[in-house]
Amino acid sequence: MNDEKNFSADADSLADEIEIEFVDEEKSLTPVDQEPDLLEAADAVTDDSVSEEVDHLKEELDHVRDIYIRKLAEFDNFRKRVEREREEGQRAATEELVRNLLPVLDNFERALEHAEDDSGGFHQGVEMIAKQLWDVLERTGLAVVDPLGQPFDPELHEAVQRVEDSELVSGTVASVMLKGFTLGDRLVRPAMVGVVVAPETGGEDNHGEGLS
Repeated sequence: MNDEKNFSADADSLADEIEIEFVDEEKSLTPVDQEPDLLEAADAVTDDSVSEEVDHLKEELDHVRDIYIRKLAEFDNFRKRVEREREEGQRAATEELVRNLLPVLDNFERALEHAEDDSGGFHQGVEMIAKQLWDVLERTGLAVVDPLGQPFDPELHEAVQRVEDSELVSGTVASVMLKGFTLGDRLVRPAMVGVVVAPETGGEDNHGEGLS
């Protein structure tokens, strides 16, 4: 009889322990309906971080692109300036050389004018040298300004003489004492010319003096 009571008591005690363990396990478990909320929160945090990082990278990329564009423009301006200065230096050097050679060309032309009656080898040699010199200068862009009979242009001509001639149009070039030259679009030497002016009649003054 005592054994049966003891067995019953042991069974009740074991049942209580099992029930307590079940209760503890239930309390320790996370409800299933709370798991989606945690996942959504984690995803939201992750999305915000990624978005901020992307925005930051875009700002850095825009900054680097602006720097690159500015440096590229500065380099292009520098290249153009260097090229312009180089061309200007070459043009100035060529112009100086041509200007120094013009008197030589003038002397050749004068020598040929005074030796027109000479048909010997000397005349031919001088003429050949003059032609070679002119060909070289012409290849550099040199051109003659010979304005005989043309209207006077102060940009290309220098008036050194007044020519009174009623048969010629006033303001035109009546004579060329020294030819001018241009090198490309620049004037190296103006042409020295005589310009036609209207003759001074003075008829009325003489007639008045005779009457008195």
